[in-house]
Amino acid sequence: MSVVKKRLSTDMLPEGLTDRQRFLSFAELFEHFSNTGELDPAEDVPFRATMNSIAIGTTLLGRCNGTFRTVRRGKRLIQMTNDDRYCLARNTGPNMAQLVHRGREFTLRPGSLVLLKLDEPFHSADGTNHKMFTNVHLPMAALRAGVHGLDDIVGRELAPGGALSLAMDYSDLLLESPGAVDEAGMAIATHLIDLTTIGLGARRDAAEVAQRRGLRAVRLQAVLMILRKRYAEPDFSAHRLAAAAGLSERYVNELLYEDGASFSARLNELRLRKAADLLVQCGDRRISDIAFACGFNDLSYFNRCFRRRFGLTPRAARGGGRA
Repeated sequence: MSVVKKRLSTDMLPEGLTDRQRFLSFAELFEHFSNTGELDPAEDVPFRATMNSIAIGTTLLGRCNGTFRTVRRGKRLIQMTNDDRYCLARNTGPNMAQLVHRGREFTLRPGSLVLLKLDEPFHSADGTNHKMFTNVHLPMAALRAGVHGLDDIVGRELAPGGALSLAMDYSDLLLESPGAVDEAGMAIATHLIDLTTIGLGARRDAAEVAQRRGLRAVRLQAVLMILRKRYAEPDFSAHRLAAAAGLSERYVNELLYEDGASFSARLNELRLRKAADLLVQCGDRRISDIAFACGFNDLSYFNRCFRRRFGLTPRAARGGGRA
């Protein structure tokens, strides 16, 4: 399954452009970046925007943060793209958003979600000058196979919480750590579909499969990504990991054990591998500084762990040099 990552920002534009020129240049690039919608800039603030996306086959994760007055998808884009996927979107900004889709006008409060059909028009024009949202595009056939009466849910505000919010939290985490997608792209796409079908009210048989296959897997991946990001913090603990993941410490330990190793074993492995890399790359750096930078707060303990893991001392691993 192919994985394509993209990023677009007004910071990438040439310097010296007027605000209007910046918007026109960005809009031209945006049409190649994503054919999901069109934008109108806010009139009372400078135009700024940042977008990034990860496409995993037909599943797409995206995030947008910018000074927009309107976000819309009209007939021109619908005809041009022939995109029949569903789009699950979350309002991640601090302001309420007004949307119109399928003849319904509704309010999307901060943190709330909505399911849109990309083969039908929609627009959000609410007077606010700053919009932030995360969205996941999912294949229509996959969602319809798991959820009865799916079209009745389209174009309505969906309350935050549960599996839908977990799907969006997972997407945000992946967009912040895109390297994780390279390791498990197909599984990630499946997990997102599973979470979405659970959150939208999957049929009983589909829900059982999705619960078994998706929920724990997504939570495990989220826990592992947080661990890989924060392992070098000297006071990082299973309790802090659980708090960052929004889970209980007992549940986090269960997930890690089921996957083959304890929290402590994984933490030390990440720290030791990083230390081994730095010993080779930074020949002039003190071994004690490297140990502390990787999260160890006791040099003797670091030396013992390193020798046990690699069969030689840190000094020998760098071929002598500074202690």
